[in-house]
Amino acid sequence: MLEDPTLDALILVLPPNLHSRLVPAVLDAGKAVLVEKPLAPNAAAARQLVEAGRRAGRPAMMAQTLRFNSVVRALRERREQLGALRLISLSQRFEPSSRSWLDDPEAGGVLLNTGVHSFDLIRFLTGLEAEEALCFSERTVTKRTEDAFAAVLKLGGGILAVVENNRATDSRSGRIELVGERGQLCGDHVHHLLAEIRGPASRVLDLPPRVHTVRECLAAFVGAVRGDHPVPIPLEDGWKAVEMVDACRESAEMRMPRPVAGHEERR
Repeated sequence: MLEDPTLDALILVLPPNLHSRLVPAVLDAGKAVLVEKPLAPNAAAARQLVEAGRRAGRPAMMAQTLRFNSVVRALRERREQLGALRLISLSQRFEPSSRSWLDDPEAGGVLLNTGVHSFDLIRFLTGLEAEEALCFSERTVTKRTEDAFAAVLKLGGGILAVVENNRATDSRSGRIELVGERGQLCGDHVHHLLAEIRGPASRVLDLPPRVHTVRECLAAFVGAVRGDHPVPIPLEDGWKAVEMVDACRESAEMRMPRPVAGHEERR
């Protein structure tokens, strides 16, 4: 495929430990690339891929598909109605996976493969960078990697983010809450729900229809390859999400808060 002159772009849907070799190979072949999240197993490897993308000058996009979810988009559109943001909280629940590589320390773990969705949405929904993380993780079903974690991240401006995931339950959900000075928005991107809370009252909000997020992501990538618009989710966004993963991993191992590398550089 790298040598096929009729192909303009390739999509990599692989475990993240394979990206470090293949992303540069695709770019060096003069082709655009769409990379499944997470960008890499750690932030150092992710940064190298970002640099490779900058050198190549070809469209290189992250497949952070949750950005295209109808509930997520509605939350982003309505966030200003809450006034000053106070807190963001995100959780995901999944059943145990049969994919063996998800329990490989070089590629797997719920922090990297599921938590990275929430870490990306923190930035997408708030426009803020994470500075520090305190995290605890546990293994219930998996043997070598965590399948549950709970983390608190300090964002710029003194805003807190709470993120917790569990991949050891026979159920699935995707809760997101934005808490502001004027009220709250409470959504679930799995069950297509969104409610607004003002004072003691709550009301369910109308939402646009569900969309196939993978399809929407692919359409955005094709548009970027054709030159219709800039790449909507550059590799830099994937790198910044993995930086939060690294900080949470270190915090869980050391049982203490850890800085999110690079936040000073990005100010």
